Amino acid sequence: MPETRPQTRRQKVEKKEQAIIAAARVIFQKNGFEKAKIADIAKSSGVAEGTVYTYFENKNALLFAVAVEFYDRLTRDAALGIKDISITYERLQFLARHHLERVSKEWQMLALAMLPDKVSNEYRKTEGYQLNRTYVEVFDTVIREGINRGEIRSDIPLSVVRDIFYGGLEYGARTMRIHASTTDIDQTITHFMEVLKGGIFQQINQQKPQDESLEKMMSRLESATAKLEAIAR
Repeated sequence: MPETRPQTRRQKVEKKEQAIIAAARVIFQKNGFEKAKIADIAKSSGVAEGTVYTYFENKNALLFAVAVEFYDRLTRDAALGIKDISITYERLQFLARHHLERVSKEWQMLALAMLPDKVSNEYRKTEGYQLNRTYVEVFDTVIREGINRGEIRSDIPLSVVRDIFYGGLEYGARTMRIHASTTDIDQTITHFMEVLKGGIFQQINQQKPQDESLEKMMSRLESATAKLEAIAR
């Protein structure tokens, strides 16, 4: 049996810090931020209450550490999830589900932890902004590669595509919270992807007008004219 090396001081410190963050995450979810007590977090992580304060200045700092750990996992799992998917539509579908499922479970913690950074006049200089930028870079990579393959429209700025994607998902997550008993995540993602497909994906015409017979073209024109006349009545 190979000899087990003793942990270094740094490893012990990091292990204890991670234990505190993990305990805080559970207690924040269970009790909410306001009712969560440092004493309970310390007990759950197996350290003294004073030890918690040697790692984190206060409960707000601990909350932000929980958010950082969440973003690290969120980003890592997003990158791993798309690694073996080659089709752009399916990659975006995975990212949509990944975001909806993860964020909807942690939305209260994230909203509270990130609020000070988001309302800052210098948001782009905050750690919260950097965490978000690192996360959405996974999405940006998928879009850039989709454009290079000719699957995604190149005439829409990436920033707009990103805002549409994550903005739509944020509203979707909110709807799921409000109507938890009636909203189905599979249906939400299906509808979301259909709208996205019609907006940012290259549309490939199955049959070009010049390839149609004259008879078919006349039929299509007559049908369109009839619809216009019906509307005008």
